[in-house]
Amino acid sequence: MRSLDEIVNDLESLSPASLQELERFIEYLRWKEAPHRQAEAGATWNFDLVEEFHRAVVSADRSQAGMHVQVGETACSGEWRMALWQHPPVQGAAVVEYQVPIPANVRNVRLLFATGIRDGSQLAPGNIVAFRVFVNDWRLWSHTQHACRWLEQQVAMPSLPGDVIRVQLVTDGLGNHEWAWAAWAEPRLVGEVLAR
Repeated sequence: MRSLDEIVNDLESLSPASLQELERFIEYLRWKEAPHRQAEAGATWNFDLVEEFHRAVVSADRSQAGMHVQVGETACSGEWRMALWQHPPVQGAAVVEYQVPIPANVRNVRLLFATGIRDGSQLAPGNIVAFRVFVNDWRLWSHTQHACRWLEQQVAMPSLPGDVIRVQLVTDGLGNHEWAWAAWAEPRLVGEVLAR
């Protein structure tokens, strides 16, 4: 086994992009090895996508021109909730991607959230925004919306205990991104923790 000094010397020669990738891998190893992160049987496992936004990868399927993505309090029909704002780009879709480690003793994982168009939007009649959820490149759910109100949603996730899944939240203005102020309220993955 190599010494810590040898490993540190190797790290100093890595590019910033490689160091960022290494940081994500180290976070995964810490999670994997930390028994206190494993919930007890009968509890609910939870992965909050708003809290974990700093680890998400934000991109567009074409160009990012006109796209705006952030987290913050958001109102729909006057009801304020913590949310992921995901205004799509001029052309194509906005994508927010998470790498989510599912503990080996967690089953029945579901994605809970509400979709909405933020208050103040002047989305033209007939214009709609598409909301989509992908897991490991499979589209699990899709919905179009025009209403400036929260619509509660629940999506069953594939059974992948002990694996790392790639969850993508996608919004698309479907050809007209103006006022497509899409928001995902309180998106989180929840599951049931089983006895080992």
